[in-house]
Amino acid sequence: MERTSADNSIGKAVSVLNALRGAENGAGARALASTTGLPRSTVQRLLASLGASGMVIQDEATQQYRIGPQALIIGLGYNAGSVLLAVARPHMVSLRDEIGETVGLSVAVGDSRIFIDEVQSTFELRFASEMGRLYPLWSGANGRLLLSDLADVEIERVLDSFSDGGPVHRPLSAQETWEQIRRIRRDGYAMASDEAIADVSSVSTPVRDAHGRITAALSASGPSERFTEERMNACLGPLRAASEAISSRVGRGPQY
Repeated sequence: MERTSADNSIGKAVSVLNALRGAENGAGARALASTTGLPRSTVQRLLASLGASGMVIQDEATQQYRIGPQALIIGLGYNAGSVLLAVARPHMVSLRDEIGETVGLSVAVGDSRIFIDEVQSTFELRFASEMGRLYPLWSGANGRLLLSDLADVEIERVLDSFSDGGPVHRPLSAQETWEQIRRIRRDGYAMASDEAIADVSSVSTPVRDAHGRITAALSASGPSERFTEERMNACLGPLRAASEAISSRVGRGPQY
């Protein structure tokens, strides 16, 4: 059967996405053209289309492209991913309006974590996550919260995999990470300051599926000079209430 131009375009777009998936720090059109063997003009056209649909995102500072949140939703499964986002969004907006800080939703992708949605702070000085950027699963409040739900042998494997911390500003040691995981399992939330990103603090609570497993991390984040430990503790109650409300909804359907 003869392939249509649409078939060819889809195949080329998939090639670009596969090349981006292997580029830990993102890639530009020239590098992607070299990796895929496609003309640079074709890659640029595909990136523009993929960017418009949220399949890829471009870092304004470096101009590098990375896998976007929409591609992640497809990877999670359309039904499950779309239900999670649809249910979480209004609770995230209400939480942001109550506490004023940036509210984010993160999920695990292999041994990494990624923001799939965010509601920006009402303050002029605020934290904005890099949507689509992969961070190690062992880093930050969101990562450790997701990591804490794994079996100990899996946690050991993840911790054994990191070397210099990668994109993390101030990585914890393996021993410190284990101490934090035990605290998360006991207390049901995670905190981090000036760790994954410099001068940013976060507190995170779990969104659970029908089986009680952590399917996502709901977080509040802000500049460390304002979002102190005292302030994070003050936001913990509303954050927990929002994550529990989301959990009660996403856990109802058979997809969870």
